[in-house]
Amino acid sequence: MEWFQALGHMSRLLPDAPGLAFDFALNGANPDAVGYGLAYGLQSTATPIDVYPPEGAV
Repeated sequence: MEWFQALGHMSRLLPDAPGLAFDFALNGANPDAVGYGLAYGLQSTATPIDVYPPEGAV
């Protein structure tokens, strides 16, 4: 059940990015990459994060 609780926590932290929340919950946030910095930045700012590119940006 730990993965389910982690998924709930990450889903609340990243409500607009379910794919990123799922990845963080199952694989953990990599401290050598963007995991902890991203989580801290999301908690300390009111600005939402847009993790999906706009349509046609490819």
